[in-house]
Amino acid sequence: MDWSRTLSRTLLSALLAAVAAAPAGATTYVMVPDEALVDQAPVAAVVRVAAVDPEASRRGGPVETEYRLEIEEVVKGQVAGGTVLLRVPGGLRPDGLGLRLYGAPELRAGERALVFLEPNGRGAFRPVQLFLGVFHQVEAGGLRLAVRDFSGTTEVRIQGDRLEPVEKSGGEVPRDFDAFKRWVAARAQGRRTAADYRVTSGLTGKNGLGTSFEPYTIFRDRTDNHPLRWFAFDNGGRVDWTASTEGEPGVPGGGFTELRASLQVWTDEPETPVVYRYAGTTAETGGLSEPDGLNTVLFNDPDDLVPEFNCTGRSGVLAIGGPWYERSTLPFQGRTFHRIAEADIVINSGLACFFDTSANARKAAEELFSHELGHTLGLGHSCGDTNSPPCEEGSLPDEALMRAFIHDDGRGARINEDDRAGLRFLYRPGAAPGAPARPTRLTARGISTTEIELTWNDNASDETEYRVEVKTLHGTFEDVGAVSTNTTAAVVEGLEPATAYVFRIRANGPGGFSAYSNEATAATLAPIGGPCVPDARTLCLVDGRFSVQASWRTPDASGTGWVAPTPTDTSGNFWFFSADNWEVLAKVIDACAVNDHFWVLAGSATSVEHDLQVIDTRTGQVRVYPNAGGSRPRAVTDDRAFDCE
Repeated sequence: MDWSRTLSRTLLSALLAAVAAAPAGATTYVMVPDEALVDQAPVAAVVRVAAVDPEASRRGGPVETEYRLEIEEVVKGQVAGGTVLLRVPGGLRPDGLGLRLYGAPELRAGERALVFLEPNGRGAFRPVQLFLGVFHQVEAGGLRLAVRDFSGTTEVRIQGDRLEPVEKSGGEVPRDFDAFKRWVAARAQGRRTAADYRVTSGLTGKNGLGTSFEPYTIFRDRTDNHPLRWFAFDNGGRVDWTASTEGEPGVPGGGFTELRASLQVWTDEPETPVVYRYAGTTAETGGLSEPDGLNTVLFNDPDDLVPEFNCTGRSGVLAIGGPWYERSTLPFQGRTFHRIAEADIVINSGLACFFDTSANARKAAEELFSHELGHTLGLGHSCGDTNSPPCEEGSLPDEALMRAFIHDDGRGARINEDDRAGLRFLYRPGAAPGAPARPTRLTARGISTTEIELTWNDNASDETEYRVEVKTLHGTFEDVGAVSTNTTAAVVEGLEPATAYVFRIRANGPGGFSAYSNEATAATLAPIGGPCVPDARTLCLVDGRFSVQASWRTPDASGTGWVAPTPTDTSGNFWFFSADNWEVLAKVIDACAVNDHFWVLAGSATSVEHDLQVIDTRTGQVRVYPNAGGSRPRAVTDDRAFDCE
């Protein structure tokens, strides 16, 4: 089974942990004052938890845990009967896969709590502002306290035109449970009494919940303490990310450029094989309700998981998210991990006012997107939340991207050595017993009609050679020879013109072969013979500079697509099996005035496996865009496809 999901509600984090196949993440919020919490909540009540049902989703709806709460005292509003049903994001699916979200409150059977509730629109209630609306009763120092669980959460404050972190290594000052209850009841009745319920004598900063620090700044499954990681990168794979079509209203241009930069900052770490790639936009919105095979940044909380951010009060939850991961474990470098199978980041609705407070919304978006992506890779906070040490100003953890709160100083997507150390703990390949270290960061580029140049990182000190393997895009790998020790580049010769190839390498040494590098794809150059000449299977775009062809494959046959009628100078369609059934749209845009490149965009309306080949007839450069097909074909959004020469 592949799934165990996290929700990522963005500004900074969204930790998920495990139930059956669990998720990991963290939650960022702007504090809601007690007065606003009471005013926002239709219902407030002292309750006793009678039953917990983590499999509520078997009755339909999103993955949630349902709590049956016995009402002891209603302090605001009205409740019919002596019990209410509370539903909280996260729980077990009928197939045994699970979703658990840090920041989603967890209650225990028999526990007593003061809860602030609102209807969820599906016959039950949900907590107002997620964990901020649930106060657990805790006995401490002979007192009965009302405390909230801030483990895995991050607080920021809107101060004028800046976002300011709120550093709380031990939670908030607790409340006297009974005094707080009386104050809530008085405010609900319109009486504005003094807020004299906070307990400061010897208890300040101790909330009794979630205050122990983990030894590593990585996500761990709460049930077995094993960390999470993607295993896809170990065999040269990549993880594609899509974004919901409408974009983020609070960021100029929708935040798509900032998302690409955020993906790249993790991909560019040189000692790990991590490859996060932007794969265009999607109209799919169900990633947080059901595993859907997509890793997506979803804007505007399409599943209404938490109440909308309160612009008037400038408070509330900003974002949640993280990875689905498997309950089972796998070994890596002598340690045990849960395999991440999918991940999502979800930005709350109503956040345009939040981004408006930043001096540079684009850079703030870059920083928060890349921070959230760090969580989807399995990283926790370097400092500053209840699961990590306090941040010391100017320290390495304090300067890290994975600090628990956004810097918002214009740095954008930037990682430091603390971030790199966490990433390397999870992903850096090491030598198997006696074998050399695996080469990483393999890249390939066509340099002639018959040659492709390879470069890589040499991580070994005891290799005797590097072996190079190559295949055509849909062929099988063949060993094409050796490269000497301490080498980081090679040129593969004797290849076919205008053809895409896939490469991988591995080190050989006295102890045997290392693991393979990542796989790198490139195409040889096409012969230069003048502008494109259109025909029944060739689309010519941008004054004939670009030649475009499509090819397809099924288990039983293959072929080249036909150009559909009425192409324009920048776009056209292909059909495979019937002239009235168009399969692929291809477009080349002259964006030289924007970023000094021609862009290639493509969309597929077919489940058939296919490739799109685009040739710049002026330079001979070739780009090939494979599409595995299936029920969710990938879009192409390549904004650096060809240089403007």
